[in-house]
Amino acid sequence: MASRPKRRRASNPAQPALSSPTPLTMPTPASLQTSSSHTPSSSQLDQLVETCMAAILPKLKQTITSIVKDATSTNPGPSQPIETQPPPSPEPQPSQSPEPQLLQPQSATLQLITGDTPAADSTIQSQFPRDGREKYFSSRIISSSLKSTADFLISNSLFQDSLNSYRNIISQHRDFIKMHIHPNQDPLPPSLDHLLLYIAYCYRQNLAASTTKTHISAFSFTFKIGNYQDLTQHFLVKKQLLGFSKLNPSSDTRLPITRPILTKLIHVLPLITNSAFIRIMLHAMFLLAFYAFLRIGELTKTGSVKQHYILARHVKFITNNQSENCIELTIPHCKHSNKSTILQIPQNINKQLCPYQACKNFLSVRSHHSQDEPLFSFMDATSVSRKFFTDHMQLALSAFGIPKNLYQAHSFRIGAATTAAESGWSDIQIQYMGRWKSTAFRKYIRIPVLKL
Repeated sequence: MASRPKRRRASNPAQPALSSPTPLTMPTPASLQTSSSHTPSSSQLDQLVETCMAAILPKLKQTITSIVKDATSTNPGPSQPIETQPPPSPEPQPSQSPEPQLLQPQSATLQLITGDTPAADSTIQSQFPRDGREKYFSSRIISSSLKSTADFLISNSLFQDSLNSYRNIISQHRDFIKMHIHPNQDPLPPSLDHLLLYIAYCYRQNLAASTTKTHISAFSFTFKIGNYQDLTQHFLVKKQLLGFSKLNPSSDTRLPITRPILTKLIHVLPLITNSAFIRIMLHAMFLLAFYAFLRIGELTKTGSVKQHYILARHVKFITNNQSENCIELTIPHCKHSNKSTILQIPQNINKQLCPYQACKNFLSVRSHHSQDEPLFSFMDATSVSRKFFTDHMQLALSAFGIPKNLYQAHSFRIGAATTAAESGWSDIQIQYMGRWKSTAFRKYIRIPVLKL
């Protein structure tokens, strides 16, 4: 009896383990068919899917793990790590460790300059290691006390005049951005292109190079106080300012009021006013402005928010029989300092140019009801304004034929520095008398050209 031929069994491919990292090998069409006459069965399709998943899962798991590690390392937070197993702790590297978020005391000062409202949550986020110390300290309690102190200290690093100047400059820059860049563009964070365009705008507006540099200084302070990049130190900005200075150099055309000119100003006082009180007052003001190196803001009332003018109690007359008499003048605070300075102005043998005698004559006529009244004020205690002083000074200059446009109220201070240098005073003496904090006084010295 003939036996039946045994059927050849279809060999099933071995099923790899799910954890095997074997790379995916796509089966060929021949492996899907037992013969060319019929399609693969459902069991064969299931085996194919399992084979593909076994090859994909290790790669997928490795990719997801890498993404999660990167996200948790760059954005640490209070939430628990996503991995079920803690990743191995690598060796600490200084270049990869994130910088701690320390104090942000610049927010209040930045708000004073820009006028913007700070963020709602500006507390200090202290990072304590997990060793139990956080249960004794609270970062928010620390921030509420220390941050206000930090803001207070930084805000007081600027004088009120400088703060007002920076505020006006930042406001002008904001207007420039809205007009020439975009109405909704915010000046911060700063842009190099916007800064270069603003310098070009200042040049087109015929601003002096020194004025533009003052604007750049205001930007530099604002960028630093806001923890932004200081773009004012960029190579292009420096070169643009250098070209600005070469094409439009700043020059101070104010001439100094020297002793000969001062003498003429005193002589013509009866010609410019009929009031004896105004003549006596202007006489004392002219001489004290010259011999005390006074700024116009220390002599008269200006438009500044914080006034610096001298009060009646700041003047004392020192009489000494063994030496010459003098005025002890206290400058309560000046442009760049809140510290008071005491100057001694000696008596002059020339009575017409003697500040000691001129001030005594003025105080004999103008008896102050309070020592807190301005020294140079009218009978109703109204302080002499800058305009009043400048107008009468220019009237006196015109009376003896000197062009008044070449002299300003600051010419007394320039003339004092020039005369002191010609008389052989040292730099330290000139710097002290003029209350200069640097060598900026040298640009006030206008020594005439010698004709050989």
